[in-house]
Amino acid sequence: MSKWFRIPNSLAFRTTSLVGITVLLCFSVMHAIVIHSIEQHFTEQDASELNEVYLAVDAKLKEAALNNTPPSDTLFEAVSGHHGVYYHVENAKGETLFSSKGADFSFFPMSSPSFKVVAPDNLILFEDTQHLFRATKLTTNTSLSGTVKTYSVIVASNMEFHMSYMEDFKTTLWIITLFAAIVTILAARFAIHRGHSPLRKLSRKIETISADHLDARLSTHGVPTELTVLVDSFNTMIQKLEDGFERLSFFSADIAHELRTPITNLTTQTQVMLSRKRTNDDYTDILYSHLEEYERMSKMISDMLLLAQTEHGLIEPKRDTVAINQVVKDLIEYFEVLADEKNIRLTLSGPPLEIVCDKTMLRQALSNLISNAIRYSPNDDEIVIEIKDSLDTISITIVNHGDMIPKEHLGRLFDRFYRTDFSRQRDGQGAGLGLTIAKSIMKINGGDIHAESSAKHTCFTIKFMKNTK
Repeated sequence: MSKWFRIPNSLAFRTTSLVGITVLLCFSVMHAIVIHSIEQHFTEQDASELNEVYLAVDAKLKEAALNNTPPSDTLFEAVSGHHGVYYHVENAKGETLFSSKGADFSFFPMSSPSFKVVAPDNLILFEDTQHLFRATKLTTNTSLSGTVKTYSVIVASNMEFHMSYMEDFKTTLWIITLFAAIVTILAARFAIHRGHSPLRKLSRKIETISADHLDARLSTHGVPTELTVLVDSFNTMIQKLEDGFERLSFFSADIAHELRTPITNLTTQTQVMLSRKRTNDDYTDILYSHLEEYERMSKMISDMLLLAQTEHGLIEPKRDTVAINQVVKDLIEYFEVLADEKNIRLTLSGPPLEIVCDKTMLRQALSNLISNAIRYSPNDDEIVIEIKDSLDTISITIVNHGDMIPKEHLGRLFDRFYRTDFSRQRDGQGAGLGLTIAKSIMKINGGDIHAESSAKHTCFTIKFMKNTK
């Protein structure tokens, strides 16, 4: 049973329930206000009528005192033209002087307080053996020749007509209230159902989208304003998924191609070696060749694992205070032999600066960029590594004078295995992951890498925000 209550309800059910509860509460409050208003009206009406009866009785008492006649002789004719009203008069000794027929005032609580005037707040209910009355007790005085006489007057009105009317009215009002509430709730349910029709249409369109049709997009035409943001967000998500699937597809094809080449070489060389007997030197040469292919595959697999770890936050970079100039000088010294083969000069410029990052990762990123610059620079060239300090960033720029990279390729230089037709062909020195690794490890260190290329030079720039500590 507890599991059933934890099942999430639909939006239509929730909204309809809330509307229903609100409508019922509002109608209940209105019902109570109407009933109270009518009952108050009847109370005021009874008070007004009983006040007239009291004034008539009081006038008869004063008339009897003036004429020096017993009050009982005049009280019977005190009231005329009032239906369902009764009065009871006693003297100061508690003796009954007059009591209207049709009401047994012995049931009236004589201990109740007496008042000087009839007001709605003074009225109480009492019941004899047959009828229900609304009544009040008042005190009046008469004076004649200095003699003051006090009388207690009880005026009462029969409540049966009012009670019968109110019972019928309450029943009718409850029926009307419930009917109106049901109609309102049903109307709200219908309106909610109609209001959710755009959602149902969107759901049906979304159901048609699959991995084979990620180019599909939802149109905002005819969509309610409240759902426009949802549609735009969904289209953005689908675009990201399409880009991810496309990159995954290219990555799968590239990695298959990259692994197929060394495996094919290994297989071919092994088949050739097994085709006939060879000397020990031949076997040694082929084993060295196999070792090179294995090392290249191992390097590519290690790079792919490093990429996966950095992109998924599995590597926590160290926070070292790094002297950039010293790191660059060490790398220039390391790459001097490779640069000398093409008679390339490596030059460092810029002020001595420090940044906070993982020193090993910074060396790896700069190493990849410098080796890439040497690989694609012409002979007898100069590669300038420039360190700059601006207002809010510290940058390291590697500039070489190789062929210009077209704009359509610049945005994809950092994709896995991506190569341009003329400047990124594999020459046995890498698998096309160097730039991707450099950008990935710089991102987790709070930096970024971007590339620029013109007919004169190509620049790769690493930037660190100064507030990245």
